[in-house]
Amino acid sequence: MSSEDRFYQLQLKDRSALWGDVGSNIRIKGLVVGSNKGMVVLFLPNTQDPRNNIECHELTDAEWSDFIRRSDDPEILVGNPKVFQRKLRYEISGAIQQKVWAADGIRCMYCGVKMGEASMTIDHFDPLELGGANDESNYLTSCRACNKRKGNMSAPDWCESRNISEVGFRNYLKKRQLP
Repeated sequence: MSSEDRFYQLQLKDRSALWGDVGSNIRIKGLVVGSNKGMVVLFLPNTQDPRNNIECHELTDAEWSDFIRRSDDPEILVGNPKVFQRKLRYEISGAIQQKVWAADGIRCMYCGVKMGEASMTIDHFDPLELGGANDESNYLTSCRACNKRKGNMSAPDWCESRNISEVGFRNYLKKRQLP
């Protein structure tokens, strides 16, 4: 497969998608999962049955790596608004991220891993989907793994699942001063 044949460069709808310019064309309709016993396609609710017109592409390891890396870019995929579009609407500036990281000791507040040992992100302690604020009073440094595991889980449920103190985090966020 040449780079011109990649699925995200195919003719989509009424215009050709250029590298990285697929946000307005791709919609996530489901997920393919598999094991050594076979594969299954899981469709999102209210998705019309596409089995007669599914186009399949087999990507190389490098192409998958490229796609997954770019899937964190809000301009690449537009799917469930709670998953992808949210990243664009609630993007946290690099300056704010650095201030939060510095205030939090440059480590994941959930597992303690230090920046450099893992990729760091900013987590909304109370998820936006559950009414959490989109400001410094709700931002915590989180490694990418903890942030993805937490997803939009409520703060009480997340803390209980990790056996950590929700009250401790709330008190910390109230007292924390950003540089």
